[in-house]
Amino acid sequence: MAIFRADHYITAELRETDLETDGKKVLDALETIPEIKDLALVSRKFEGKRWAEISGRIAIPEGSKAFWGMIKKEVTDREPYNLFVRVDVNAEAETIDAAREKIKNWIETEIVPHIEKNVDVKEIRVQQPSDVYMPDLN
Repeated sequence: MAIFRADHYITAELRETDLETDGKKVLDALETIPEIKDLALVSRKFEGKRWAEISGRIAIPEGSKAFWGMIKKEVTDREPYNLFVRVDVNAEAETIDAAREKIKNWIETEIVPHIEKNVDVKEIRVQQPSDVYMPDLN
């Protein structure tokens, strides 16, 4: 079987957003997942905007490129979420579609329930990068 990139994003709209409290709750949820390692929570501020970032790595045999998340207060048409998590991983499968489905199922069963248990989530989605808003650059 071949190994494919099978990146996904977790996006969620939270019922209420407190960067410090919700950042810690998401961090606590992620720390319960054995494959997610070396997590850190950092507060950021730029041009009057504040957000919390979570970074770490995913330790799986197929390999991982990145694990990064952010929690922000605002929900906009362009960014209809308070929580955004980027899960860049490889997966072994017969086809790229099978690899993507394998990772989506893993995220939905191993990561999402931990977040939902710790954070008051209004809506949560697991999406491929092509499903997330992409601005027209022309």
